[in-house]
Amino acid sequence: MTPPLNFLEDLRPAFVAHFAERLADAICKETQAFADSIGLVAPVRTHSALMFLLLRGPASLVEIAHSDGQSHQLVASRLAPLEQLGLIERFQDEADRRRRPYRLTPRGRAEAKRVQAALKAHADVQRQLAAESGVDLMATLQAAEAHVRRIQLSERIAAQHQPSKTGTAA
Repeated sequence: MTPPLNFLEDLRPAFVAHFAERLADAICKETQAFADSIGLVAPVRTHSALMFLLLRGPASLVEIAHSDGQSHQLVASRLAPLEQLGLIERFQDEADRRRRPYRLTPRGRAEAKRVQAALKAHADVQRQLAAESGVDLMATLQAAEAHVRRIQLSERIAAQHQPSKTGTAA
C-alpha cells in the first residue's frame, strides 16, 4: 500500500498536522467505540475535564483550560455536553460570589470513576504500543510541542522560505 500523500515526495513533512489530526481522530474513534461498548456516556473528548474535576475538585473553566493547555473556547465546548448529560454542574462559590466553578454531580462522580478505570487500560495499551513500536508517542509529541513553542513554526518556515522569482518561466 502506498503511504498517504506519497505524491508529495519531499513535501510530505509539511503535512504533519494532517497526519496528526488523522491519528487523533482514529484514536478518538476507537476509544469512543470502546467507551460505548462498556456503557460510558461521557464523550471521549471530554474525559480530561472529567478527570480534572475528579482528581482536583471543583474548578472554573479558566482553571481547567490552564491545566489542560487548551483554549477556553475548546474547554467550554468540552464541558457543555457534560453539563447537558447531568455529569457536571456550575455552582455559586460562597467565598467569591463572582466565581461559578464546575463540579461533578453524583452521577458525574460515578461516571468519572468508570472513565478513570477505562483510561488506566488505555494508558497501559499506549505503553505497550510504545514498547512494540519503539516510539513513545506522548514523549515525541511533548518534545515536538516544546520545540515549536520555543521557536514558533511560522518563524522557522519564514527563515527557510525562498520565494520563487516572479516573471520567470517555470
